[in-house]
Amino acid sequence: MTDLRAAILLAMRVDLEKYREAGRIAAECHALARATVQPGVRYVDLLDKIEEHIHAQGALTAFPAQVSVNEVAAHDCCAPDDPRIFEAGDVCKVDLGVHVDGCIADTARTIDLGAHGTLLEASRQALEAAIAAVRPGLKLRDLASTIQSTMKTFGFQPISNLTGHGIAPYTIHCSPSVPAVPHGATGVLKEGMMICIEPFATTGKGHVFERGRAEVFGARRKLKAPKGTDSGVVDQIIARRGLPFSRRELAYKHGNEVTERALKTLLRAGSIHNYPPLVEAAGEGALVAQFEHTIYVGAEGAEVMTRDREVASAT
Repeated sequence: MTDLRAAILLAMRVDLEKYREAGRIAAECHALARATVQPGVRYVDLLDKIEEHIHAQGALTAFPAQVSVNEVAAHDCCAPDDPRIFEAGDVCKVDLGVHVDGCIADTARTIDLGAHGTLLEASRQALEAAIAAVRPGLKLRDLASTIQSTMKTFGFQPISNLTGHGIAPYTIHCSPSVPAVPHGATGVLKEGMMICIEPFATTGKGHVFERGRAEVFGARRKLKAPKGTDSGVVDQIIARRGLPFSRRELAYKHGNEVTERALKTLLRAGSIHNYPPLVEAAGEGALVAQFEHTIYVGAEGAEVMTRDREVASAT
């Protein structure tokens, strides 16, 4: 083996260890969420607790922790003074990301405060079936067919316009797109890819649209801020290195007034973009469940970075 080849393999092993560490912390956050979510608890208190745990472990958020309830499928986050609380019967999707030196673990679980176990199993088992199928050379169309067919055995359908994705250092979404329905799916999995598979099971129409005020934002790594924008806010966004950030994290450091003024200026200038909540097209009364893991495509198949430790040790 050449010295260069050995150095490349060593670098890959180091990166995988960082992904595993990020995945370990992310799984701990989900255990924390399961112990926290109950009727009467405020959404924002859950999200604060998750992010505090990530920082206490010496890692950083890859994106703001989010909780999307019932017909809201994804991207719902909280302002600092958000009064919403969990209620009996809710289907609560907790989506969070951890990074260690840019190596990202992205994972979601659903907590059922009602009697919706079959819906949750449709998403969970579709994810597990997809993981079992992962291997280099697998067509993404076939992976999507596995997700869709598994979900249909439970009597539900996937959301067609929400997909899994690749991840890369300091990049939460990149190719390949990992769909949950086979129509139009192209490409194959390749050894060395880091991907996220996240099938959403729904009782609704199987399609989402944007609705509501955005609490999560993104910016290019080289942020071009208009003159006069608060420098502290700009510095905090730049420190994210292109990863998403929340209104709440800015407000905690700079106050609501400064944060609102800066966000309006940056949005007006096109310097940042927002991520509004994504809601099932059927609207109120629809329910959505989601499970997601970050997965390394190895020569022999999948290595799941975000398993709970007790699950990983048993499989």
